[in-house]
Amino acid sequence: MWYDSKHVEILDPKEWYNLIANEYKNYHNHLTSFDKWFFLSLLPRETASMDVIDLGAGDGRIYRILQAKNYAFNSYTACDISEKLLKQHPAILSSFNKGGDHRTEDLKKVICDVENTLPFEDQSFDLAFSFFVLEHIADVDHVFVEMERILRSWGKRIIGHFLQRREFIWKKGPNSFKIRLYNHRLQDIEKIGRKNLFDVTNYPIYEKWNLIWYIIVCEK
Repeated sequence: MWYDSKHVEILDPKEWYNLIANEYKNYHNHLTSFDKWFFLSLLPRETASMDVIDLGAGDGRIYRILQAKNYAFNSYTACDISEKLLKQHPAILSSFNKGGDHRTEDLKKVICDVENTLPFEDQSFDLAFSFFVLEHIADVDHVFVEMERILRSWGKRIIGHFLQRREFIWKKGPNSFKIRLYNHRLQDIEKIGRKNLFDVTNYPIYEKWNLIWYIIVCEK
């Protein structure tokens, strides 16, 4: 993978992530470096009784971070548009909660497109994640409408929003591809969040004095 400005074929997220699914784990450390685990400091103090949804869960990068830090949940639903990525997500893993008691989480995997109506009942979740997702979504307003619907009262959504300055290119055999991207402004995301009844707080993340990333917290 590299960055370039050449004109190459642009794929939609489902095609692109299915294409690179087997190599995606090689970039976990690179993707995590944007956040440096800052989002963990924004999690509720007690999570063991929470029902959690990870939108754009991929192959389980965020879930593995949470497991390594001994977070446990009542249930964890992993959603992604790429069936090949989601197939690599852990199915059911044993974990330890903060008190040290051994337990097995209820982990579900659901193939879904966040640009459509999500296949979940109203007020099903307490906490939602989405990292490296909004930049692939044209209608951000619809995503927030769905989040307001499926989160319970006092529910929280944590978003990792990457400032994509250059498009990256994936080479597969003789062919090269880009993924479809939308460069949403932070101000617009905040406005949409508040319109959909969320309190919105953003946390800028810097690297060598350069702004590279935002963690956006939306609370009902």
